[in-house]
Amino acid sequence: MSHLCLSMWSFALEFQRRNMDIERFLNVCRDLQVDCVELVDHFWIPVGQPLHLLTDCGLCVCAYDIASDFVHLAPASRHQQLELAYASVEEAMRIGAEMVRLLPGRMKEGIADEDALQMVVEAVSSVARYAHKAGIRVVLEPHGDVVNSAETLRYVHQQVHSSAFGVSADLCTFLLSGLDPVRECAAIADICALVHLNNLRRVHRGYPGYLYYSTTGETYAGTGVCDGEIDIRRCIEALVAGGFRGISSVECLSMSETLSGVRQSLDDVRAILQEVRDRE
Repeated sequence: MSHLCLSMWSFALEFQRRNMDIERFLNVCRDLQVDCVELVDHFWIPVGQPLHLLTDCGLCVCAYDIASDFVHLAPASRHQQLELAYASVEEAMRIGAEMVRLLPGRMKEGIADEDALQMVVEAVSSVARYAHKAGIRVVLEPHGDVVNSAETLRYVHQQVHSSAFGVSADLCTFLLSGLDPVRECAAIADICALVHLNNLRRVHRGYPGYLYYSTTGETYAGTGVCDGEIDIRRCIEALVAGGFRGISSVECLSMSETLSGVRQSLDDVRAILQEVRDRE
């Protein structure tokens, strides 16, 4: 059965407003009885972060996330992104993270669809070779318009073909891509190492706050993990039925009452995971 962790992205708004820093985030995790966290490079800022911040709170790191983009015409730009990914593997080793989460990147003008996908395959293959030597696993998250479905994730996985490589399921990406998250989860369950349990609710255009736009024309806003359009229970059941035994990361996208939203999301997901365990 999968292990539960909390993503730092759940507090993205609080970090951006400077109401949250790393030390407070880790203490909040401890207070919420979370023992495993997913760190985000944008907020973690690896240079100079002392390890005692983690050990003092008794926390382990399930994943270290970077916002990579491997889709570029210029070789120098692709090389720069590879260096970023290699450095993230080194940071994962330093902090004891199990895996590094990569993003594929977005389409750029002048790049054909098949070439963009091949750029992702080549980059991820290189990072997976580097990570394998370090004993770290890399996972690719569906994001943007190059890799955003179970089909494209499976293609990359087949092409990379490395024991140091897996994929992650991001439920909101599937929804925003006009796909059924439950079906997408079922289709990658056997190669999935990490799932982001997140959710969105449909709102009208002009709704105050940060909005998400789907490829099919709907407008969404972030919400608690079990309070939106996505059936989280069915997604978890589809993953587990397909053989998933990876990390379940709570990523609460609620833009108001962040702490209470995270607490409720954790309680809801814990209850679902326990029910699934009891049926195994």
